[in-house]
Amino acid sequence: MKQSLSEDHISIGEITMNLEEFEKLPDVLPVETLALMFQDVLDNFELKNIEKRDFLLILSQLMDRQVMTYELLESEVRNNVDLVLCRLWNTDSYEDVDIILSIVVNLGLKNCFGEIEESIDQDKDIDKLILKEILETIEVVGDNILNPYYDLERFE
Repeated sequence: MKQSLSEDHISIGEITMNLEEFEKLPDVLPVETLALMFQDVLDNFELKNIEKRDFLLILSQLMDRQVMTYELLESEVRNNVDLVLCRLWNTDSYEDVDIILSIVVNLGLKNCFGEIEESIDQDKDIDKLILKEILETIEVVGDNILNPYYDLERFE
């Protein structure tokens, strides 16, 4: 199946769960379209139609476009992403940690952020580079996890 792009119109049913297809999407998409795309990706991951690595990279692509809307992802979809990333959180892979941290912070995923904070106390064998990345993220985000646009609001 191929994606259908015409003047910012995207037929979601035609986008395959292929990272390259998501990389080709326009930088700016309607928030409603993004919510549907996030949910579609979540559903396909739950059905095991997408490998974990591709799933995280696709979420990252969608997150980049969601950030460009300057709006929070629709609440139910955001909660669904939050739950899945909580299950996937691990401190074994720098790549996973890096991608998940980015998604969590940019989408304002409170539950997974809490899981991340707890992991630094629970797992004493975290690689120093991974631990540094986690601690820096926690320091930067502070209490503003629910509002990924906090830094922008200071300039209004």
